[in-house]
Parts: sequence; structure tokens; C-alpha cells
Amino acid sequence: MSALRTLHYTALLRILRYLKGTMFHGLHYSAYSSLELRAFSDADWAGDPADRRSATGFCFFLGNYLLTWCSKKQSLTARSSNEAEYHALANTTHERLWLRWLLANMGVSSPGAISLYCDNQSTI
Repeated sequence: MSALRTLHYTALLRILRYLKGTMFHGLHYSAYSSLELRAFSDADWAGDPADRRSATGFCFFLGNYLLTWCSKKQSLTARSSNEAEYHALANTTHERLWLRWLLANMGVSSPGAISLYCDNQSTI
């Protein structure tokens, strides 16, 4: 968003054309939903049998609605499930800070701290 180019503008026009063609399709977001931002994070330890790298997955909810999600292979090879979960939480926290900044710039302030959930008890 800080160094936009012609390629980005072309992609934006394509997205707007797509949205114009699908005006009657969509998701209903209630105006009465809370603006609490919650994050869920997970990792699978050594999930790729070829290089033994783990995968990170996280998703963010704004109120009751899914806002964004991501799944990608970690850049490092973790030696334990704890380490894989720590990397997943670090990636989620990085995204969480960026998302909070983006929402604040759009005028959506999230009340209080952002909840971050993880399913690994030893990592918690």
C-alpha cells in the first residue's frame, strides 16, 4: 500500500469490475455485531514429508464474521511442535498488528486487546 504501481491499479480495476458484476451476491454483516477482533492460530509440526517444514495457519474474526485468513509453509524447520507453534504465533501477531493499524486507518477501532487463541497447551 505504500508503493503503488500501475500493476496495482490494474488489479484494483479488475476487482471493481468483478464486484460490479456480483452486486447481488455477498455476505451479510450485521450493524449490531461487536467490533472485537479475535485471532486463531495453529501449526502442524513437520507436515511436509519432503523437507519436514511446518505449516502455519491463522484467521481473524471481527465480531462474528471472518475477516481474513492465511495458510503458508514456515520458512524455518522447527525442532518441536512448540517451536512450530511459536513461529505460528509470531506470524499471527505480526499480521494482527498490521490489521489493527489498517482498521484504525479505516475508522474502525477495536475496543480493548485483541484476543489470540492457540490450541497447544504447552505453548500457551
